[in-house]
Amino acid sequence: MQKIIPYLLFFMFFITSCKPEEEDDYFLAISKELTIEVRNDPEKMKEIFTRELDKYQETGDMKFLISSKQVEVVIYGNDKQKQIPLCYDLLKLNNGRYPFITINCNNNLSAYFEKSSPEWALKYVNDAIRVSEKTEKKYSLEHLYHFKGRILYNEGKYEEAILLFEKALEIFSSQHEIMYIASMHNNFGLCYEKMNQPKRAIEETEKAIKILSGKPDLRNVEKIFLNYMKGGLADYYRKAGDYQKAEALLRSELDFSLRNKNYGMAINASGILMGIYDSILINPLGTDHIVKSLVKVEPELKDNENKITLNTILQNYYLKTNDIQSLMSISKKLTHLNRENNENSRKEIETKLKFANQYLIKSANQEFEYEKKKNIFFLMSIFLLIAVFLLIIFLLIRMKKRKFEVHAKEKELFIKENEILTKEKIIFEKQRKILEKDVQIQKEKINHLHLNLNLKTETEREFLENIKKIKKSKSIDTEEVLRNLQLKMNNLILIDKKNNDLIDESSEENKKFIENLSGKYPSLTEQELQLCVYFKLDLTAKEVSLLEKFTVGSIRVYKTKIKVKMGLGREDSLSAALSAI
Repeated sequence: MQKIIPYLLFFMFFITSCKPEEEDDYFLAISKELTIEVRNDPEKMKEIFTRELDKYQETGDMKFLISSKQVEVVIYGNDKQKQIPLCYDLLKLNNGRYPFITINCNNNLSAYFEKSSPEWALKYVNDAIRVSEKTEKKYSLEHLYHFKGRILYNEGKYEEAILLFEKALEIFSSQHEIMYIASMHNNFGLCYEKMNQPKRAIEETEKAIKILSGKPDLRNVEKIFLNYMKGGLADYYRKAGDYQKAEALLRSELDFSLRNKNYGMAINASGILMGIYDSILINPLGTDHIVKSLVKVEPELKDNENKITLNTILQNYYLKTNDIQSLMSISKKLTHLNRENNENSRKEIETKLKFANQYLIKSANQEFEYEKKKNIFFLMSIFLLIAVFLLIIFLLIRMKKRKFEVHAKEKELFIKENEILTKEKIIFEKQRKILEKDVQIQKEKINHLHLNLNLKTETEREFLENIKKIKKSKSIDTEEVLRNLQLKMNNLILIDKKNNDLIDESSEENKKFIENLSGKYPSLTEQELQLCVYFKLDLTAKEVSLLEKFTVGSIRVYKTKIKVKMGLGREDSLSAALSAI
């Protein structure tokens, strides 16, 4: 029997610990296979999708069904109404099995909600970052840091955004990704400009331009980004009053964007140049050239926002040149465009939130049903294993112990169990008494601390009274008063020593308390955590001020802040809440 039990335990461990092998590299390989050229070829995309689906139908391996869904999500990259439901379905199908898929889906969802619901976007990107940080290869972690930084930047949290961009830069630097390294420095510039630090903004953007310009054989996308950064630098120069440099950069950006039909960039550069020409009059003739270019470009625009921006520039121009007929035409067009844009934005946001809520509710219900079935299956498996194990044990006992009567065996086991229960009761009673004694000791320590603080307050009051007597009376015996003051001072020092001793006696306990409190409420500062030690002892604000270098008012402010961070109401007891931790 002793030889067989280890094999049984190993068998049970093997059954309960088997997990599907992580094969994220397979999905990573498919992701790399879906290049820009492949994505622009519908037939090739369909071929890859069919290939993965056929593998699933041939083998029944869930991995290939997931990979086919992975390809399908990319196929509908330009149709978000189909892509986003697919992402939710893929997340459910994957159920956390493959981190790469979880990261990818959450990243897509975050990008989808970036403008319409930043809070949701932040939730999804945080989920992706959390999963990526746990993986060995840190899938797309640098891009996730970058994207989260962008969301924080759009929310006006520039310092937090810089921290995320710094994390992304560290990874990009190790990978020698020149374009993304330059992009992070450009992002630093954007943040510093918003933080009213124009000098640092210019320095970081110039550094970004220098890094990317130094790369040989720039791709077209890199050339576009380089000119985008020059446009940003030009705007910084304009705000700093260096209009000559601003104009040169903007003209270069405008010419490049018109040649490459990057109309969004062209419109942005035109707007800033028009402002410079109107206010500074560096090159008044340049205004006519810009207007002609914009009029020529307008029929080719597809994006509604670009149309609005372009017509706004033209409206301002016609207003300043007193071209009433053109102004009326442009104003009418702008009214129609703005109304159409507002309606489209409203419908888009409503649609996004509506079907997102539907899928979240559906996902929650499906998850509940899935967890319910999984728990039932798990319990049945455990019961089956226990039943098999007990059956084998029973058979072995019968084979080995045929000489003994069943009644005698049960009686012997019953006696042993009673002995164990008796011993456990004795141990429990001893532990209870020790615990009660410890509680009583702690209560006595707290009472001593209160008495010492009251004594200190009284001693300080008498100390001040003696000083006042010296000031008011000339006939008083100075030496006698000084001796008395010295005695009071010694008493104060002695009381402080006793107070410190009382507090230090439970330093290990306090350390453990602070550790638990910090884990439960991470927003508490170090100073607030230290003050919580005193509030746990139910010391008043005046008593705490005697132990720490704060006024009574400051202690009360800290106490209020701590209660807010812990989610306590005005009437709730902070001491009771802290004692429960």
